[in-house]
Amino acid sequence: MVPLAASVFVFFAIVTGAIAVFRPGGGGKSDARIRGLRPRPAPADETAGPSLRRAHSSIPIVRRFLVGSAWAESASEDLRRANVQLRVGEYLLARVMLGLFVFLVLAFLTRGHALGLVLGIAVGGIAFLIPPIFLKMLYSQRTAKIESQLIELSPMLASSLRSGFALAQGIELAARQLDPPLGEELELLISDLNLGATMEQALLDMGSRIGSPDVDMLITAVLVQRTTGGNLAEILDQSAETLRERERIRGEVKTLTAHQRITGIILSLYPIAVGMLLLAIMPSMWSLLFTETVGRFLLGVALGLQLLGFLMMSRVMNIRI
Repeated sequence: MVPLAASVFVFFAIVTGAIAVFRPGGGGKSDARIRGLRPRPAPADETAGPSLRRAHSSIPIVRRFLVGSAWAESASEDLRRANVQLRVGEYLLARVMLGLFVFLVLAFLTRGHALGLVLGIAVGGIAFLIPPIFLKMLYSQRTAKIESQLIELSPMLASSLRSGFALAQGIELAARQLDPPLGEELELLISDLNLGATMEQALLDMGSRIGSPDVDMLITAVLVQRTTGGNLAEILDQSAETLRERERIRGEVKTLTAHQRITGIILSLYPIAVGMLLLAIMPSMWSLLFTETVGRFLLGVALGLQLLGFLMMSRVMNIRI
């Protein structure tokens, strides 16, 4: 049974690798940006003709499976916000292959025992759920860096406006001076403007790409000023003051929760350290966890519970301001 499952895994791995290497190209960044600026068809027309948006997958079967899926749209948005250059189909196949690989490894180590298969299914399911967590971490790190750069962007735009520059010129100047990732997002905004998008549309698209409340607040302030009028430089200065205050509060919260976060890390690593110490002291007894099927099953359950506890503590400590 295990050799057959391993053969199936190798077959799908080779097929997926061949498709990833030899699939047709996507047309480059300029073509993708132009397609993104075109009006999107109504939902009723998506089945009638090809969509102008980037396809979810280059594999026809996977693409038909993902068409009209709410999960596919959500996953596409998560990949875009985390700045991961993968299609939804590639992302889904990577998750499936990871879960299948973990299952086959555990099935091989337990020699196809029933408990091993049950453990393989459980741990494989956990492995299938790990990539979204990793994607969320990348998205959070990128968003946090952009939010810290906004404190520098707002005064920069205000100074440009007071010097007589237009808003688009100020954004272009800021894009040259700021580091990624905010500098890259501003360059995309300028590209949208050069390709014919309005300032309102380009700003809203940037806010959708980033998905940050601070960015949305700054964009809303600019759009309200363009609609009702007022001193935009003064509005940007006030927005910068608000962003600095929010960043100060985030720092205080991070300081106040430092003890709890360190405690969570220690509680997650302490059982592993104790287990390794006991294995070194009494190897004949504790090696049964690795040689016996029941021991492997219990060891897998313990590791799964440790991972679950770490994720729960991390979620509790993730306080949004």
